[in-house]
Amino acid sequence: MLIRLMTHKILKPQIFCSLILIGLMVMVINPSDAQDKSTEPLTVKGVEGTLALYHTIKIRVENLEKWVDQKDTDPSKFVLYIDGNAFTGLAPTLAVNNTHLQFDLKRTPESKDAWNAVLNRKPKGFTRIVPVTVRQDSVKVQGHIMAPLIVINSGWFWIFVLTFLASIILFWSLARKSDVIRVPGSRPEGVDDKQKPNRKPYSLARTQMAFWFFIIIISYVYIWMVTSDLSTLTTSVLALMGISAATGLSSAIVDSSKRSDQENQSRALEEKKKNAEVEAEKLQSEIAASNAANASPEQKVALATKQTELKVKRGEISDLNSKIQKLAEAAKPKASKGFINDILSDDDGISFHRFQMFAWTIILICIFIVSVFNSLSMPDFDTTLLALMGISSGTYIGFKLPQQQG
Repeated sequence: MLIRLMTHKILKPQIFCSLILIGLMVMVINPSDAQDKSTEPLTVKGVEGTLALYHTIKIRVENLEKWVDQKDTDPSKFVLYIDGNAFTGLAPTLAVNNTHLQFDLKRTPESKDAWNAVLNRKPKGFTRIVPVTVRQDSVKVQGHIMAPLIVINSGWFWIFVLTFLASIILFWSLARKSDVIRVPGSRPEGVDDKQKPNRKPYSLARTQMAFWFFIIIISYVYIWMVTSDLSTLTTSVLALMGISAATGLSSAIVDSSKRSDQENQSRALEEKKKNAEVEAEKLQSEIAASNAANASPEQKVALATKQTELKVKRGEISDLNSKIQKLAEAAKPKASKGFINDILSDDDGISFHRFQMFAWTIILICIFIVSVFNSLSMPDFDTTLLALMGISSGTYIGFKLPQQQG
């Protein structure tokens, strides 16, 4: 036909050659387009199974069996998408007569970030509805399915909550009835307003250690329960535990040194008092043995001198008794005045350095809890913030030292 048109000169030779070249280029460059047009598109039609970590799901894809029958197809290259996040590293297999793609929802190094992104979004309950689909490069896949994603297993969640609530209640009861977070030393005498034996005051350093212990262990178990990730501890968490442990240890050392210093001072004063009493008894005996009536003037002067020395010694003994009494009162164990009053007060009453340490501890705990809930990961505090926590703890220890020397 074309030759006949050229013979009759309806088409010029240049135009004829151009048409032939264009046709050949289309056939060579886009052979896949012709194949795609003859192939029906893949469409996601349903999800079977439980959409949750460490479960298996099957995604029904319309026309998947026809696509598999074609050459150079690889269903294992399909990537699962949940809520817009690509879960790479989860190679699917064919199921149900090549009409479904089966995914084992494991936590792999490639899918770790995707799992964190999906699970850390705040749900209103234990599940939330998310879009689910599959994709593969150079393959047209249409549609998605809205399916319920189980973020937290409700049964394990309530076991977790009840277990830690019971642990906290048990620990608080133990703290009130024992000395687990109270200052070290002997127990104070007397009874309180309720006619119960007095208890030792609560220790701020030990209370801080208890706070961080429960916050970190509860956060760790919660993250593990949701994500099954065991490597969630960060250097900041270790630093916080180290700061609280160092504060508690330093406080115990200072308190022990204070008690030891008071005991040494008391022994020194008792020894000095004993020597003064011996000398006073000796002077008293010498004065009693002297005969003032028959004494010479020189003996009378010596007797008066001894009487003056005796008077001085008795004054020294009285002064030593007063110092020993004051030291005993200072070393006497103080009774608890209530939790808040105890942790914020020192020998002079409520102090700012204790309030500062307690306030920063509460602030960091709040930040810690919010971070764990929002991102399902332990927070990585800035070194400046950790230094601030260390400074407040160091200030608390520093203010305890003058009390020891005083």
